[in-house]
Amino acid sequence: MLGNYRSPAAVAVGLAAACLSMAASAEAETLTQLEARIAALEAKEQEPVQITNRYGMQLSFYGKVKVDAVMDNNYGLGPSSGGIALVTDSTPENSDQQIHGYQTLFGFRAEQDTEYGKLRFNIEGDFFGGGGGTVRLRHAYGQIGGWTIGQTWSTFSILNESPAVWDFNGTAGPANFRVPLIRYSSDFGTGTHIDASIEEDYQSWGDRPAAAFAISQKFDRGSLRFAYINRELRSAQGTVDGWGANIGATFKPWENGLIQASYTRGEGISSIMGFSGYAGQQAGPTGGRTFYDVDADGNAVEMDGYLVGISHKIQPNLSVLAAYGAQSYDPFAGALATDTKKLESVHVGGKYNLLDNIALGGEVIWEKRTQFDRQTVDNTRLHLSATFEF
Repeated sequence: MLGNYRSPAAVAVGLAAACLSMAASAEAETLTQLEARIAALEAKEQEPVQITNRYGMQLSFYGKVKVDAVMDNNYGLGPSSGGIALVTDSTPENSDQQIHGYQTLFGFRAEQDTEYGKLRFNIEGDFFGGGGGTVRLRHAYGQIGGWTIGQTWSTFSILNESPAVWDFNGTAGPANFRVPLIRYSSDFGTGTHIDASIEEDYQSWGDRPAAAFAISQKFDRGSLRFAYINRELRSAQGTVDGWGANIGATFKPWENGLIQASYTRGEGISSIMGFSGYAGQQAGPTGGRTFYDVDADGNAVEMDGYLVGISHKIQPNLSVLAAYGAQSYDPFAGALATDTKKLESVHVGGKYNLLDNIALGGEVIWEKRTQFDRQTVDNTRLHLSATFEF
């Protein structure tokens, strides 16, 4: 018994040591929990902010800040190259330059699953309204199942087949425009996709909504798309039907290479093509000269447009591009000698991604306008640009 005897002092020391050990263990556990909580809070701060509406849809905000510096050699065309349509052989030559941010845009998106399929909406605007400097609506539409209702790209627009040039107006040749519409779309699971829509006519002299249809097919190394639109145009002579058809294609001939091309033909479709602004005979009853849609005899004006572009990604963050586009107008009743017979544009440029969301680049643009009297005007533009996406 004496061998197991411990003095009161020894017992006290042992109890104190045990208490200190328990306290140290508890303190270590508390510190570990605190560090875990801090780490969790820091991780949460780094997560993107999500806004949920009253229906449980997750909203996302996106946009792009785009700054453009343009320098015209022969004529001051303004913020986009589309101003060449206003230049005639009597326009005084005058070089010009400007810096603007009109292509800056912003938007909201959201989607959720429903018993009728995905429900989505998109609202987007930029600052190119009024020729530049005014906020305007680009997209405002909702989608559910195969239906799209609201304002967005027309079914007749050529999008995937158009090269991504820096200029706001783009190349001559294709039709790219946005309108309010009701569209039904369907995929057939074999790379085939169809769209059919009823659309608000792009111009005030449209006598009824336009009807459009498109079918596309994807392949291993590209795609093919056909689209058709039908309009009815009002003029001082009455109404006349207008129609347009286009075919577009993409092809990847080698790794990191892409060829894009399209051809458009139609009657009474000039106002939905690029570069036609303020260059011909309006279909409206006032007879003002704005577009080559309907001629002085009340007939739809025939025209065609074609475009080809080639691009190559040299490195993951560096690419180059060259494109040529043109659109021409058949002779029509009431045409002036100074009206546009043909418009051509060439774009040669490149793009460098400093970061995933920061791109720098530019292009040289050459444009030529041929009048019905065969006189020509041309302009060379240097366009430098920077974009910051968020």
